[in-house]
Amino acid sequence: MKKEFFQEEYEKIEVPQEAVLQAIKTGIGRAYPGEKPRKNKAIVLTAAAAAVILISTSFMVPSVSKVMADMPLIGQLFKDKVGENLASQKLITQLNETASHNGIDVSITSAYYDGAVIGVTFDVRGKVKTDQEGNLRGIYEIFDGDKRIDDSKELVYLEPSGNGYTGQIQLNYPKLELPADTTFPLEFKSMGGKEGSWRFNVPIKQLAYKTIMMDKESEKGDIKVHFDSIIAGKASTAINYTAAFPSEGKHDQVRLAVFDEKGNPIHLLSDGIDLETKKTGNQIIVKGRTIIPQTLKGKTSYLEIRPAVALEEPNQFVAINKRTPVQIKSNRQNLSVNVENVSIKGKRFTVDFQINNGDNRDEHFIFFQNFARTDVTLVKESRKYIYEESISHTVKTLDKAKLRFRSTFDLSEINNFNPDNYVVRVRLDSMSTNMPLELNPVKIELQ
Repeated sequence: MKKEFFQEEYEKIEVPQEAVLQAIKTGIGRAYPGEKPRKNKAIVLTAAAAAVILISTSFMVPSVSKVMADMPLIGQLFKDKVGENLASQKLITQLNETASHNGIDVSITSAYYDGAVIGVTFDVRGKVKTDQEGNLRGIYEIFDGDKRIDDSKELVYLEPSGNGYTGQIQLNYPKLELPADTTFPLEFKSMGGKEGSWRFNVPIKQLAYKTIMMDKESEKGDIKVHFDSIIAGKASTAINYTAAFPSEGKHDQVRLAVFDEKGNPIHLLSDGIDLETKKTGNQIIVKGRTIIPQTLKGKTSYLEIRPAVALEEPNQFVAINKRTPVQIKSNRQNLSVNVENVSIKGKRFTVDFQINNGDNRDEHFIFFQNFARTDVTLVKESRKYIYEESISHTVKTLDKAKLRFRSTFDLSEINNFNPDNYVVRVRLDSMSTNMPLELNPVKIELQ
C-alpha cells in the first residue's frame, strides 16, 4: 500500500468527517473476508477515535502501520506507551543477545513483561535492503507459530539508528496464567528481503502486578459476558472476562467500550483477545481479555464497561430464477436484506433490494451504501463460498431514506451465461461486524 495515498487521505480528514470515518469503519469489518475477523474495539466518532480507527486498520493490515506512525496525531498513539512509561520508571530489562545469519546481525536489546503485555526492542546490523520507500521490514514469528495465537506471524518496520536499524514488538500474553518468569520464543524469518533464521528465547520477568477480582455480569438472550478480574500492571491494565455463546456463535466476538468516572472513553490497546475456547453442552465458552495501555491507579475510581458482541452470520444466497420478493434475514438479530426484484436484460443482470427494512439504526448512509456495493454480489453457484473479485457492477440508490438500492452487473465478459449457474450472495456478517449486539453496561469499582 502506498504511503502517499494514506498521507493524502489523512490530510483530507476534517475531524469529525463522518463519511471518511464511516468508510474506514466499514473497511475494518471487511478486512479478511471468509476468515474469522480480528478483534477491534467499539468505535466512537470523535477526533481521538479517528486515530483509533486507523490504528485498528493497521493492526489488520501491517503495511499500514509505518504510514500511520508517520502521521502527527496518529503517530503519538502508535508509540509504545507502555514501554515508555516503564522506561521512565527504569523497569525495562536490558539485554544483549545476538543471532547472525546471511551477514545480518539481529540483537535483542531490551524486554518487559507488564501485566499481560510483552514488549521487545531489537537492533539490526549488516547488509540489508530497504524497500522502494527506504523502509526496512522484517517478518517475525512468536511462540513457534502457534496457530491458536492471533498474529503469531507478523510484519515489523524498523527505523534507522546509528549504523543500522532498530525495531520494537509489542504483543499480548496469550495464556490465562501469568508466570513470574518465562522465555518468549521469537524468531525472525526475514530481514530486509533476506530469508533466514534469527532465533531467540527472550528472558522476561513479570513485573509486580495486582489482581482485582470481580463478579459482574451482563447478558442478553442466550449471550452472557461475565467479568472475572482486572490485572493492574505498572503501566498497563487488563480486563479478564468469560463469555458464553450458543453453539452456532463459535466466532462471535466480544467488544468492550470502557469509560472512566467522568464518562471519558479510555483508549484500548487490544480488544477481544481469545485466551481459551471450549464447548460445553450447547454453549461455546470463551476466556477473553482486553488490554488498556496505561495504569488506572489514581485516575478513576471505577470503570463503566459497555460490552457488545458481533454475532457470527453465515452467508445466504438467492437463486436468480427464484420468484421475488425474497427476504434474507438473520436468525439471531434484527438484520435483513429484502431482494425485491431481479431481472436479466441482454448483458445486464439487475437486482433491487432494501436493507434492514429501511431502518438505519443511527448508522451513516455511507455504511449501507458500501454494504450494497461489496456485500450483495453476483457469484457463480459452484464458487459461492470462495472469496474473489466480484463480477463488475454499479450501484444506484433508489431511495436513500428507505435504504433501497439497485445493483447492475455486467455479463458481457461471461461466455454462455446460464442463470441456473449463478446466485446472489448476501453477507450479513459484514453488517453484524459493524452493528454489534449491545449488552447492558456494568460498573467496576477499582478501589
